[in-house]
Amino acid sequence: MKVSIVVPAYNEEGFLPRCLNSIFSSDLPDNFEVIVVNNASTDKTEMVAKNFKGVRVINESKKGVTRARQAGYLASSGEILVFFDADSIVSKNWFNIVIKKFTNDSELIGISGPYHFEKISKIVAFLESIYNNIIMPVGEKIWKYVFRQGGIMLIGGNFAVRREALEKIGGFNTNLEFYGEDTELTRRIAKIGKIEFSKELVIGSSLRRFGGEGGIRLIAKYVINFFSEWIFKKPLNKIYQDFR
Repeated sequence: MKVSIVVPAYNEEGFLPRCLNSIFSSDLPDNFEVIVVNNASTDKTEMVAKNFKGVRVINESKKGVTRARQAGYLASSGEILVFFDADSIVSKNWFNIVIKKFTNDSELIGISGPYHFEKISKIVAFLESIYNNIIMPVGEKIWKYVFRQGGIMLIGGNFAVRREALEKIGGFNTNLEFYGEDTELTRRIAKIGKIEFSKELVIGSSLRRFGGEGGIRLIAKYVINFFSEWIFKKPLNKIYQDFR
């Protein structure tokens, strides 16, 4: 079972080395490839990625995480596709868990896990706990009993899917930029198979997004776009654009 690991990167020269080091320090499967998608970076992201032995760098000139993920998917050859953010810190056992779950459950088409934010304050730790222990479990119930869908959310920077499943839905929706793009992917892919959210698959992540917007505002955006995508089939920012 070949695993393709795709890491989109826009101006990530600072975070990317830690991410790649964590990947290569983990218990990788026997057959794997690592693809970094340089997504219109203006810093040394491409050079940093090329300095890592075993990393293939491809370029996507149109900025956008869905475009970068799509480019990585199209350039890959694995049966299992793994997607991380460039500031993700992968645990040693992450791939062992994923391979075991896909091997033991032929109906499983996608799997994801939570983030653990590094160097967090008590407030951010509290918000993280609410998200992982309340929002996600409640979301799972909403998925099953309100929207009549199996599984739970595929978190954008920490998930794996079977290639055949991604092919069936036509890959990523490159019309979406950010916020709601992982919910949209989940909504489409959940129609054809089983999705699992496992707390075992926690990965480390930086606080860079919190620094730009603040924790409460950021989480509110994720939650609002989650419901907007499921109810209106569009993230909130897309609805706003349509009605301006």
